[in-house]
Amino acid sequence: MTLLSVLSSFFRRRYRKAYNKGSYSRSLRLSKASFLVFGDTEGLDVAARSALKLGSYGAAAKLYAKADSSGLVLRDHGKNQFNSELSNDNISGAFRASLIIERKEDWESAINLLSRKLLSLSEADRFQQIRELSAISDLPKKISDLHPDSVSRITKRPGMKNSYTIPTKEKISHDRGNREITRLRESPSYVIGELLVSAYRKPWRILLLPFTLPILGYKLVREKSKRSAESINLHDNRNEPVDGNRNCIVMFPTNGVGFGHFTRLLAISRKLKNTDPSLEIVFFTTMPTLHILYDEDIIAYHIPGRNRYEELDPTVWNSLAEEMLSLIFSLHRPKAFVFDGAYPYRGMLNSIKNRKKLMKIWVRRGVFKKNTKPIPVDSINHFDAIVRPGDSLVEDSTDEVEHGAIITRCNPILLLDNNQRLPKGELRRRLGIPESAILAYIQLGAGNVNDIRRDIQHTLDAIHDHPEMYAVIGESLLGSRITFDKERVRILRDYPNSMFFNDFDFSVQAGGYNSFHEVIESSLPSICYPNLNTGRDDQLARTLVAQKVGCMIVLKDRNKKLIRAAIDRISDSEVRGMMRENAKILQRPNGASQLADWILESIGN
Repeated sequence: MTLLSVLSSFFRRRYRKAYNKGSYSRSLRLSKASFLVFGDTEGLDVAARSALKLGSYGAAAKLYAKADSSGLVLRDHGKNQFNSELSNDNISGAFRASLIIERKEDWESAINLLSRKLLSLSEADRFQQIRELSAISDLPKKISDLHPDSVSRITKRPGMKNSYTIPTKEKISHDRGNREITRLRESPSYVIGELLVSAYRKPWRILLLPFTLPILGYKLVREKSKRSAESINLHDNRNEPVDGNRNCIVMFPTNGVGFGHFTRLLAISRKLKNTDPSLEIVFFTTMPTLHILYDEDIIAYHIPGRNRYEELDPTVWNSLAEEMLSLIFSLHRPKAFVFDGAYPYRGMLNSIKNRKKLMKIWVRRGVFKKNTKPIPVDSINHFDAIVRPGDSLVEDSTDEVEHGAIITRCNPILLLDNNQRLPKGELRRRLGIPESAILAYIQLGAGNVNDIRRDIQHTLDAIHDHPEMYAVIGESLLGSRITFDKERVRILRDYPNSMFFNDFDFSVQAGGYNSFHEVIESSLPSICYPNLNTGRDDQLARTLVAQKVGCMIVLKDRNKKLIRAAIDRISDSEVRGMMRENAKILQRPNGASQLADWILESIGN
């Protein structure tokens, strides 16, 4: 390792000195050799700039293409690659390079040069070339004006601010190949094999294997085998124009045991649309309730969860998710991607990986159960920010802090504000319930991970002992149809049921994030049956906080006697009045508004 470092430093000093003295032929030879022998990324950068200084535009273009294939971004990459490609008469390559030029002045200068190049062509060649450019990305007005007869049809429909980009079959195949190559190159077997092949090609390196192999193994275990160099960054495909070109945000809520992930992102989407009506919201989700999104005028793409297939291998499902999401990115070209789920899918991570212009956000609610499976390091590092919605307890961010993730916090996220609920009496008139009745709302989830029917039956039996009480059972859109043969029982299958909370006197709820904060913010006295069978969500810890302040009765263990005692207690109007007042201790402004404002500010809207 020491000998390699000494040799690499020797070459680096030599080509730097040659470049600074203006000996570009010498700096080109030395820096190129340094890159080939030592993998010196700075050497590739100096070689490319040396070729440009010498006017060897073809050589410079090849060096920048080499950087592209190696996943490297060199200094002033876009600007220099544009100059080399244009000088080499590669108009398509120059246009691709212009898409990633960062400084506005440099980009405008590049477009002016490109326009002049197109004007120098014959009319037929110019028109054909512009058509090819329009297939790559939307054309700047200065270029589209050079082809008034057809570009408007190729790039944009009348009245649209931004058009969709449909990738060609070649582009889809190319992107798929790039992602597969990236996966292979980052696999431990490839990295170890590369080290062994390097030793085979240069036998003197065999002597170093007893040292280099353990070091590499340690890095792989720690997931830190990343290449780094000054002013050079990794990327997926620098000629990919899909990131950040349209006023669009893609949301990905997973399908947990209920509506929690979906509802939080829908709440944020509503606030985003209220602030910026021109913003396009796109949902890609495993949730089957797409009709809700259609009513919101939101574009929705559905992928069934892996458990919906019979014995489907996880790698196959992840490949499907990766392919679908990558195509959505190509079509919609979003500025931001927002994921809400307990555990990120590998296919999703592969599709967002190294999209430098795409802001990637993970809305990660918690209280998490102790000793749950930790999130892998590389999963967290795929995101630009982790958003932690407020909860009753301070959430555990240990894994995020240890891995250096940026953490943003907001208040609890709610779909409805208090002023958006329907007036009292609306639901009672719909369901034929007397205004004088004490009305209970019962919603214990979809029943996908726990048996809720017994708890509901015991609750209805206890309510039946109070002739003045009626019960409305919230039937989940994700669960099976339920029926209870009791005179004072009604079934409500709607979304969100919280719009009717002004009609209820108390609720019997599970302890999920959304339902908990909905009853707290609406000051609805509640009995809670925390679900202890969830994978990561600690419902018991969350709800005990509300019990401590006196606005919720929590039953960890449930039987007929305990449930009847809880119903008897909450039937007292004075007890309910006290619980309503105590709920105000935990109430906070809606975090959906906070988060929407933060997202829009972060993406420059």
